[in-house]
Amino acid sequence: MTKRQQRISLESLRLLDAIDRQGSFSNAAQELCVVTSSITHAIRNLEENLGLTLFDRSGQRARFTTKGRTLLESGRHLLARADAFDDEVQSIATGWEPRLTITVDQVVPMSPLMQQVQHFLQVAPQTSLNIRREAAAGSWDALASGRADLIVGAPVAIHFGEGFESTLMFETSYVLAVAVQHPLAFLQGPVSNEQLALHRAILVGDTTRAMPLLPYGLQDNRQRLSVPDQAAKLEAILMGLGCGFLSTHVASPLVRKGLITLLDVKTPRPPSQSSLAWRSGETGRALKWWVERLTSKAFMDALLNGIES
Repeated sequence: MTKRQQRISLESLRLLDAIDRQGSFSNAAQELCVVTSSITHAIRNLEENLGLTLFDRSGQRARFTTKGRTLLESGRHLLARADAFDDEVQSIATGWEPRLTITVDQVVPMSPLMQQVQHFLQVAPQTSLNIRREAAAGSWDALASGRADLIVGAPVAIHFGEGFESTLMFETSYVLAVAVQHPLAFLQGPVSNEQLALHRAILVGDTTRAMPLLPYGLQDNRQRLSVPDQAAKLEAILMGLGCGFLSTHVASPLVRKGLITLLDVKTPRPPSQSSLAWRSGETGRALKWWVERLTSKAFMDALLNGIES
């Protein structure tokens, strides 16, 4: 007696995956650019070969049986591994990573970076590029956990030790600002920590997931408003919702326009240094391209112009 063939191909798993994602045989056929009858025929052959009923056809639309659903979910792990293997083959063959994730700290303006994105996509269109935003310890957290391959503008205050390479990018100085109508704007002389603590602090939330929060800014204020980015922080300050530290280049034009007042404080926020960092031992061409570009004089000039403008 001939033993029934129990194997299932990756093509069959991709077919089942398409049916599940699209919700029907006909929609899956459109995605796969085939006629619906070929999908129906392929599924019947698969069920016969496996000795399993994968779909319940008793209703108007075929639905996965329990065994069919179990097979699909198990098969998706194989599809993910197959896709990862394809990516690895591409990387070995060309030297270009199939994907690269760059995390950008909130202190870095996006415009000069996006200009480099344009150049990169012309050089390496086969590499999928992910650009993400983090704040404070979030960039280092993303790099350490593998969620990022390269971090831009990460605070130097965090030290990881071995396993990472980094280079200094720039330094940022800060001033404490409030809207001209805020009560603190009418105080005379240096503002004490006790006086500041009575008012709401506006800060960008630290996006770290696993690392300790990076202590910076106003730590003693009882009331705080945490916002997702620098633009929201600035808007909250202009609305008079509280006080917050702004970089000097952001605050200076707003002072000239009469929109904010800078406070003379007894405990100013010290300048912070920002770095470019990546994991040691990475040899992909995409990462190498970005490190070379982001450490070039041309980029640093464009970045500093963007920061100061």
